Amino acid sequence: MVVGERDDGCGNQVTGQARRNAIISGKVQQGMTQTDVESALGKPDGITRRNGQVQYRYLNERGGRQTVSFDERGCVRK
Repeated sequence: MVVGERDDGCGNQVTGQARRNAIISGKVQQGMTQTDVESALGKPDGITRRNGQVQYRYLNERGGRQTVSFDERGCVRK
């Protein structure tokens, strides 16, 4: 950990430039926070909560669907 760097609650798996690049390009990476995902993809079309875990569902114009799963800490998991 770099001195002065804040802990994102996800072990800082995605930091600095990699986080910014992912958000700007609308991509999701393991270790991103829920706030990061909403910055990258916008507010989800649906949210499911089960056993302390959360899933965001996004629908696109062509009828496709993307699901992003978070662990109990609110971090993207594979």
